[in-house]
Amino acid sequence: MVTTVCSFNEWGKLREVVIGIEDNTIVADYLPILKWMTQEGINDFKKHAGMRSIEVDTRRILRLRKQLENHVKNLQKLGVKVHRTQPMRHPEEKRFLNDIQRGNMLFGGADFFRVIGSNVILLNSLRLPFRRKQVFAVRPVIEKLIRDRDVRYAATPPPSPHYRKDDLFLENGDIMADGNNIYVGISGNSSSEAGAAWLQQFLGKPYKVSAIKLHPKTLHIDCVCSLTRPGLLTYYPDLVGELPKELKKWDKIKVYKQKGEDEAFGANTLTIDTKTVLMAEQYERVADEYRKRGITVITEPLDATIEYGSGARCLTGVLRRDR
Repeated sequence: MVTTVCSFNEWGKLREVVIGIEDNTIVADYLPILKWMTQEGINDFKKHAGMRSIEVDTRRILRLRKQLENHVKNLQKLGVKVHRTQPMRHPEEKRFLNDIQRGNMLFGGADFFRVIGSNVILLNSLRLPFRRKQVFAVRPVIEKLIRDRDVRYAATPPPSPHYRKDDLFLENGDIMADGNNIYVGISGNSSSEAGAAWLQQFLGKPYKVSAIKLHPKTLHIDCVCSLTRPGLLTYYPDLVGELPKELKKWDKIKVYKQKGEDEAFGANTLTIDTKTVLMAEQYERVADEYRKRGITVITEPLDATIEYGSGARCLTGVLRRDR
């Protein structure tokens, strides 16, 4: 019997995922669209652009690899079926758009694709040019996995290599789903209003796609907001704009900056089911808020992956959840 591919929300029992690998990570060229980063991060891009990350900071990359594999093992222990991507196969793929922006980072699994209902959307419209080459590592895996399954498969239109801030960009780090209510974060650094409009047109009725404005220093909405389970969301109110009316009455766990420590990625949780979440170990105050609400919290070291902008949710491409 062929298992379907489907996902209707952020909290149904997690069954099947795709996770990337650390495959020859290369520091990207700095472009003005990276202005949201810290000054330290900007300086690192400018100094080491085009270099292999393992040569720039060997310990960090080895730590990242270890944390990524630990994330896979934790999901497997929880009964989740995990698929992995493979290294890019051809030099032309590895050099794709290098004349626009060099760089390589293939472990951010959430932005590989998005499943909404039984729609599988290959994400081919990432704002940063260096990230667009990841489609060549994802397609051979995802297309094999959905073969003979009852799905509607499409890819987002590729943006022009000539950068325009209003082009069609759509990234899964900005997409949250609650049944037919779909929310897209708009910060100006990743997804665009044109991307949200394309998603509405593609999904059609009865879906409703609503934009949520984000602070311009934010990359994705899943860095600062998550729909943890029905009626409960976790968010950083200083960085998230007005919530849609459907979410305003939900119970809210707030994350914020305290004593010099920014909890932003404390909102980047991966829900396993309505009673279990997986999150980075350093956000113990947030974990306690979940426990107060009867949720089992599984923590894992993710400091190295978060340094690259990937928390538990970011690392995980969800192929199948129960309704």
